[in-house]
Amino acid sequence: MVNKKRSAPPLKKVFGLNVRLERVRQELTQEELAHRVGRDQSYISQIESASIVASLDVVDQIASALAVSPTILLDPDLGRSSTT
Repeated sequence: MVNKKRSAPPLKKVFGLNVRLERVRQELTQEELAHRVGRDQSYISQIESASIVASLDVVDQIASALAVSPTILLDPDLGRSSTT
């Protein structure tokens, strides 16, 4: 019997989803978060849609702007519990 474990989504998807979930939870727009991070709104949009990969510095900046630990934003189970 083959045990097929569901593969984890790529880390950039996990990060993007968690950024969006936390941003929405805090009732922030992409523009407001972008301002806090010192980036453009389109950059936040690209991160949330996983079309770009954020550097570790950006992960840290976004986590600081949202007042959460970077590990929260990189947790593959965070978005799973919110979407199921």
